[in-house]
Amino acid sequence: MSNTENIFNNAKSEIEKLWNNKSVLSNFVKFPKNLLLKDLNKNKIPVTDKLFKWNLNLNTKLIELHNSISKLSPYVNWEHGYKEKEVGKDFLNRYGFFELIGPTGHFKTSEMALYVNYLCKNAYYPWHNHDAEELYFIVSGKAKFESKDQNTEILSSTNTRLHKSFESHAITTDENPVLSFVIWKNKFENVSKLTKD
Repeated sequence: MSNTENIFNNAKSEIEKLWNNKSVLSNFVKFPKNLLLKDLNKNKIPVTDKLFKWNLNLNTKLIELHNSISKLSPYVNWEHGYKEKEVGKDFLNRYGFFELIGPTGHFKTSEMALYVNYLCKNAYYPWHNHDAEELYFIVSGKAKFESKDQNTEILSSTNTRLHKSFESHAITTDENPVLSFVIWKNKFENVSKLTKD
């Protein structure tokens, strides 16, 4: 087994351990069995190196999990999900995600999708929604979460936030970046779209 495969499998193992210890995750969707790593292209974007080098002021209760995800950063297929004309270049320099587990992820399954999201400090992710029901799980850092149907909250490590189908939401960071898992169930094919909230 190559070093890269070890890095992926270690991250998967840490995530499965988290699932076994956090009923909020397992109650939302069961962790898929028999996940096999598939060969996907690597794609770097501006936040790739920022996550890889983020090892100070982590503000996390999950050091091993954070480190396993950070080590993945150079080997994954990073995406933005939006075009520059929609969100501006500054946002694209401060945000990115990759699908680690899911229909088009590094570990393929049709049972769920787990995206790893990174948002730099002093960033604003504008109001958006999507068809899929979504659970945010904060790994490291903190951010302000707003949504149409819920109170505004500051979330930090191990906190969660559920968004119903098509519930518009926005995220703001201050002096802390935020690393989170975005877990989708059902309706994976419909991507996020900006809203006018």
